[in-house]
This record gives sequence, structure tokens and C-alpha cells, in this order.
Amino acid sequence: MFADEKFSVFDEIVSSLPDDYALTYSPLIRESFHFCLKEVNRKGTVAFKGGLKLSGVSSKSYPGKKDIKKVGYFYDEEFLKNVINGFESKGVEVEKLELLPAQLKRVLSNKQKEEIGFFDSMLQEYFGTSIRSNLEERFYLMNGMVADYYNLLKDSGVDALVFRVYYGLYYFPIILACKMLGITVIDIQHGINGLKHTCYSGFKSGEINSPLLPDVFWTWSDMSSKMLTKDSDIALGASVIEGGNPIYSSSPNRSGKKILYTHQPQSKGIPVPVDEIKRVYEIKQREIAIRPHPLHVEEGENVLNLLKKEGVRAKLEDPSKITINDSLSQAGAHITYSSTCALDALNYGIPSVYCSDLIGDVEKEFVTGLLFRVDEVSKEKLARDSSKSIAYSLGSEEKIQHAISLILSR
Repeated sequence: MFADEKFSVFDEIVSSLPDDYALTYSPLIRESFHFCLKEVNRKGTVAFKGGLKLSGVSSKSYPGKKDIKKVGYFYDEEFLKNVINGFESKGVEVEKLELLPAQLKRVLSNKQKEEIGFFDSMLQEYFGTSIRSNLEERFYLMNGMVADYYNLLKDSGVDALVFRVYYGLYYFPIILACKMLGITVIDIQHGINGLKHTCYSGFKSGEINSPLLPDVFWTWSDMSSKMLTKDSDIALGASVIEGGNPIYSSSPNRSGKKILYTHQPQSKGIPVPVDEIKRVYEIKQREIAIRPHPLHVEEGENVLNLLKKEGVRAKLEDPSKITINDSLSQAGAHITYSSTCALDALNYGIPSVYCSDLIGDVEKEFVTGLLFRVDEVSKEKLARDSSKSIAYSLGSEEKIQHAISLILSR
């Protein structure tokens, strides 16, 4: 299943709930859907039939937030270094903390049992699948580690924590401990979330008081903030602050010539868009630069050989040696199946040819004039146009300083 399909399943279930129902653990359940849901067999329209009786957690159950004089983080130093430097420039102390060894506590509270049972029963009845064992193991991990993280964070004296990905499995007990201690949790946008991300999109009013949600969502731009908040109540439970991409490029927005193809893992069922590549190649008459997914670099050679058989001149690009923004700054056109690198391309006014509705939905929402299906393309449309550029995933020191000032004044 693609990520947007998993979101749709979760959204159908949670949308069936009456407005007065509250979910305490929905972020962890969303994470389970995102990583554990593999295949579904739909069996009719989702309808709520009860199964949730216990009240959720009130936001008043936790202490007020501390003034931020010390910030902690666990790893991702390279990604976070500009944010860390930004806090330090404001006179805030920063400390790196160490993750604790994993341990399980195979006990569930009544509310945890209820929420696991509800979502699993809905999956079984309407989607012909179950992830109950995955859900239970995740709760056992959270329950087994929250007390130790409470003590670690209390002893550290931090007033805020910065994460690259709040829904990292080992972070949920940390976030819960933070809520118990009045520590502000800051999620730094780590990639393009789009409009249908299971862990970021479409939060309902009954989810926003969850103690597993960050207090601050740091986004890259106005466009990414709109994606986060569209059809969502997330901003009622957290601050949405535009701080820009913490990894920002010094590359100039120069005129690019290459055609960049961002490859997604075939091992995850994503096909190579051969027809789209051939069509753009025929129009532009430029070499194709194949950029494999950084976690699946080994697939690059197979794609290269496939394109050569199709008569397409191509070469491989090493994603470990050039950032996506640096690569795009040298491109004249971009091709992908469904990679959100198509949104990074907007930074430079670069047209993208895509296959998936995941990108098509963005074009419908924002009308960029730069995102096309293959049957829409022409030589004119495939021209790079800096006048259409949208600063979606760029960053700067000024943006970081502004965001940190807002966080410190919360």
C-alpha cells in the first residue's frame, strides 16, 4: 500500500467517530497504520457502532510549559545543527541526550485496550485485516520506557526537546514523559508531508489533546503549513511555526539543463515510469540523471540498464554526494512516479511529470502550473520558469531565528 492509501484507511475510521469522542493514543495508532498496514480488502462503508466509552485525556491534566532556558535533542545533529546554533545564539543552553535501551512492559491500561480493540475491530470488519499484534507491541514499548525517560528528562533539566521525526517509535514514551514534566516538544519538518500523511494529516478534534502529540510543528513554508492544517484541527492543539528547512543550500538558482528522475523503491511496489521518462526525453533531448532513493541506492543500476534498453541516454546520481535541492537547482525538468521531490522542484520553477494522485492532489489544491501528467506535457510546459517558483522547502538563518523567537515567546 502507498502511504496516502494508509492515511485514507485511518481517516475513514476516525472520521466515523462522533464529535464528542476523544482518542488519547491516536498518534501511536497512526504510526502503526503508517508502518504496519500492508494490504486491505474493503468490505463496505465504515460506520461507527460503539466500542469507545472511556474518556480521553484532558489537556488540563498536565503541568504548564516551562520557560525555555535549556533545549535537549537525542541525535540527528547534522540535520538539527542550524536549529541548535539558533537556540544557542539566543542564550539557550543545548544538551545532547542518550536514548535508553528498549524494554517492554506487557501491561495495557483500560483506555489502551479500548483504543487498540476499536481500531482493530474496524480494520477487521471493514478492511479485512488486522494489526493488533503490532499495536500491542508498540504500547508495550511505550509503557516499558516512559518511567525511565521521565527520570532521565527530569534529571537533565531540559525545558524543550527537538525531534526530527516525532513519530519515531522510540520517541513516543519520551513525548509522554515530556507532557508529564511540562517540557515543550518541537517537531522539525524532516521532509515533504503532502496532503495525506498518516502521521501529520487530517487530525480531528478528538485527537488534538493526545499527550503523544508535539507542542510545536516547525514547517518549511506557508505552503507546507497549509498542507499540515488543511481539513485538520491540529492547530487547535499545537503551534504551527514556519522556520524553513534547517538544511539550507547556498547553491544559486541557475539555469539547469539535465532531466532529473527521482526513483522510488521498486521493492515497495512503485514502478519505474518508463513511458513518462521516454516522453520527456523525446521532448527535451537531454540526458536523464537517475537519482535513486538514498535507502535503496542498489536499484539505480537496474533502472539505468532498463532505460538504456529503451534507447534513453542516462547516468546515475549519488544521493549521498548531492542534496536534492542542489540537484534540482541544476535541472531543467523532473520526472517521478509519486515522490514529493516534485514539490521540492517548485522551489526553482522546475516542471515535474508525475503519475500518482498524491502529486495531482497538490496541483488541484495550489494550482502551481508546474505539475503535469504525461498526457498534458508539451515542449512549452516543460520549460523551467523561475517566475512560477514557490519557496516550498528552502531555508535560511533568518527563518530559523524568526521561528526560535516565536518558540521562546510562546
